Amino acid sequence: MPDTTSAPAAVAAAVIVDELIRAGVREAVLCPGSRSAPLARELLRAEAAGRLRLHVRLDERSAAFLALGLAAGTGRVTPVLTTSGTAVANLAPAMVEATFSAIPLLALTADRPAGHRGTGANQTIVQDRLFADASAVHRDVDATAGLDAAGQARLRALVDRVAAAMRAPGLGGAGHLNVRLAEPLVPAADLPAAIAPGRPGGATWTEVRHLQPPARPAATATVDLSRRTLVIAGAGARPAPALAGVPTIAEPGAPAPDVPVHPLAAGLLGAGPLLGAAGVADPRPEQLIVLGRPTLHRPVAALLADPGIDVTVVTGGGLPGIADYPDVAANARRTTAAVEVRGEPDRRWLRTCAAASEIAAEAVRDTLAAGAAAPGGLHVAAAVTDSLRTGDLLVLGSSSPVRDCSLTGLPFPGVDVHAGRGAAGIDGTVATAVGLALARDRAHPHDTRPPRTLALMGDLTFLHDAAGLNIPAGEPRPGNLTIVVANDSGGAIFETLEAGAPGLRAGFERIFATPQDVDIAALCTAYGVAHRRLDDLGELVAELHPDTDVDGIRVLEFRADRAGRRDLHAELARRTGAGAAAADGAGE
Repeated sequence: MPDTTSAPAAVAAAVIVDELIRAGVREAVLCPGSRSAPLARELLRAEAAGRLRLHVRLDERSAAFLALGLAAGTGRVTPVLTTSGTAVANLAPAMVEATFSAIPLLALTADRPAGHRGTGANQTIVQDRLFADASAVHRDVDATAGLDAAGQARLRALVDRVAAAMRAPGLGGAGHLNVRLAEPLVPAADLPAAIAPGRPGGATWTEVRHLQPPARPAATATVDLSRRTLVIAGAGARPAPALAGVPTIAEPGAPAPDVPVHPLAAGLLGAGPLLGAAGVADPRPEQLIVLGRPTLHRPVAALLADPGIDVTVVTGGGLPGIADYPDVAANARRTTAAVEVRGEPDRRWLRTCAAASEIAAEAVRDTLAAGAAAPGGLHVAAAVTDSLRTGDLLVLGSSSPVRDCSLTGLPFPGVDVHAGRGAAGIDGTVATAVGLALARDRAHPHDTRPPRTLALMGDLTFLHDAAGLNIPAGEPRPGNLTIVVANDSGGAIFETLEAGAPGLRAGFERIFATPQDVDIAALCTAYGVAHRRLDDLGELVAELHPDTDVDGIRVLEFRADRAGRRDLHAELARRTGAGAAAADGAGE
């Protein structure tokens, strides 16, 4: 029977966990700690009752990215629970990525009583506003005193408010619920806390409806498709059926377009004379329609900055802050929540885009077939994208892999792609891939074998989050996750950026490329993960065959070369009219 003398900490923890589950939480991640004990015990109790699945990790930073992957894979609010102090600060990278990617990751953090601040009390920092600029919503809960039925109702309503704000279309993202708890943190006897019942039938205390998208967007813009129109679809782009027949440059992670245009074709379409024989006097687009947030390619950025091109940004917010929308060059003519169309794409324009796309795709294929002294990251990306089949999920590391896969064919129908482009960091990629794979496994419980999840990343990205492979004994593990590491001993992206220019190579290796000599095989062995090192592309292709049996997690390490990367991309730029702009794109 319930304990009628429950401590305030136990009551608050029970109410919070119960209401989170009512709000849709089905996965939770926790890191061990003392101050967070009441919440940890309630999560364990909820798992025992079959209400959620719990994942325990040691490293808070990696745990947060695991929760991010679970949230991205399920679309549900997913909490990561920590104790107070630096444990909370370790969540910051994942919170930033989640907010800029509109992923409902909840930092559920235990705190000391407010009176402990400024007294020298152990493990006490000001943490309630730690993510004020890196979250869609943050709330502080004082659970140091007893909660009567009315107080519990207010706490339930607060939980619902936070969960709804995290899921709000265009404005959602990470949330922070900071809970101040006082001793006793664990009960004298292992009995459930006595709490007032929630709403009947498992309903939330407050049904928040006003944050849901309206049936018809209030703001629309009319687009005349008889003008030369090109769609640019970046991270976070949503399907736009009205634009289905319009030529589209789409980044990995955006919906696969009906009329795809290779990203390097942007250089040709912006170069005028290079396509003069393709059917129109001026091959430049007259208007661009932007979906999501483009971040990858400099030739695309050059089109978006061209003052002679009319730019319309279709946005539901998409960035933290209701007034924020993607327009780096300040060249957008208008923003809108949706578009209505009139007219049809001109056939000559369709031929022009098709010709430009074919020239760009051929340039990549010819470059790959040219027989470089040693294959590099672009070759590895081609092997990965060529292996993809309907139903696969591909997780891409930032920097080179996402750009390389964009050049070698992504996106295309039937393959889900996750690329951490919210803040485009390399941190947390392994843990995010594990979280996404776990979510997919759970979504297909009756499949003969778990659905395939692939992850492609460089050696620096892998090493940055190797702790993501540290899954404690007895915790849920992915059933079919292959991590491909393109190990070119350093940061290949810098080879194509300004810092890698021939005249600036003094000190380049040390302060930019940062070559590593870690024994990845030994590292995988330490974590109990299967590993195979490959030096031949044919072997990699064979290992990536969709019918290859994978039991759990495996790492395929391909020894790639980055010495020729700058020349390779310079040749691609020359053939596609990108001029001095690096074909790789700016950024990391």
